[in-house]
Amino acid sequence: MLPWRPILPMTGINIMIPNRKISIPIFLLTALIFIVEVSAQKLNRVISVEKSGKYFITIENQVMEIDPLLGGRITSLKIDGKDFLTDSTINDFNWGSTFWLSPQSAWNWPPSAEIDNKPYNISVRGNVIRMVSQKDPKTGLRVIKEISGNKKNSSFILKFIITNQSDKNQKVAPWEVTRVKSGGLSFFPIGKDKARGGLLSSTSIKNGIFYYQYQKEKLPVKGDRQIYADGSEGWLAQINDNVILIKKFPDIPLELTAPKEGEVELFASEVTAANPGYVEIEHQGPYLELKPGESSSWETTWFLRKLPFKLKPEIGNAGLIDYARKIVK
Repeated sequence: MLPWRPILPMTGINIMIPNRKISIPIFLLTALIFIVEVSAQKLNRVISVEKSGKYFITIENQVMEIDPLLGGRITSLKIDGKDFLTDSTINDFNWGSTFWLSPQSAWNWPPSAEIDNKPYNISVRGNVIRMVSQKDPKTGLRVIKEISGNKKNSSFILKFIITNQSDKNQKVAPWEVTRVKSGGLSFFPIGKDKARGGLLSSTSIKNGIFYYQYQKEKLPVKGDRQIYADGSEGWLAQINDNVILIKKFPDIPLELTAPKEGEVELFASEVTAANPGYVEIEHQGPYLELKPGESSSWETTWFLRKLPFKLKPEIGNAGLIDYARKIVK
């Protein structure tokens, strides 16, 4: 048995060069590694550009447009100049991507103007666009939105902070609502609970993946035009015209879903001869109680891509699911 020997702390690293030995102290090496890591992070950051009160985040062929004066709303999301979101010509109230407080039963309709469409106070901190809402007069809740871009994985990062500025405890969940053009395919890994809603006739489940294929002729004439579902894995995807938007978010246990809501929700608007309508792809975070002065934070990441030519946007296409999973990994 070998005798026990104390392990002495390393104070430096010796680098051998022909006819020469250089000793680098550990603290200096650590500092150099830190500088390299910080520099790499800065290279991956995307600086926003302000124009006429709106802010633009550009990553290669993608551009996200944000309007602080309209509830900090994402007013467009383009790839190669083509907008993936709907604009105000489809519906002058429900368009672009917004943020609500869940459950809807707490406010019915319309959503809080302070949170949904009134001006936010704007500031830019490094590569982060930070927008602060007014306080909702009914609940005393205030929302902060922080949006940035990441060059490394060509993504947009959206962070939402809800603060309880009332004098009583409040239970609330974050809720992201994104309007896209009708006619596409929505899909996500299904969770434990059984899906419900008036759009079920246009849905199917294949190998643990829940699909909603938009079908105008199957839209309910009466009742709701929604889907409420429990997801898993923490992602939701939408395909329109061979462009895919994948949203990544923290998966929540079923018991933390807001009352009468779903972790993943879909909505199809009414269609008329003059208006093609729109679809809302929605997801929610945990339903938590906030004491006065407390805040909750929730983050989602968007990946916008042109669908590879060989991948067909078809229900049950395993390659499509593998593609989405690889991106959000």
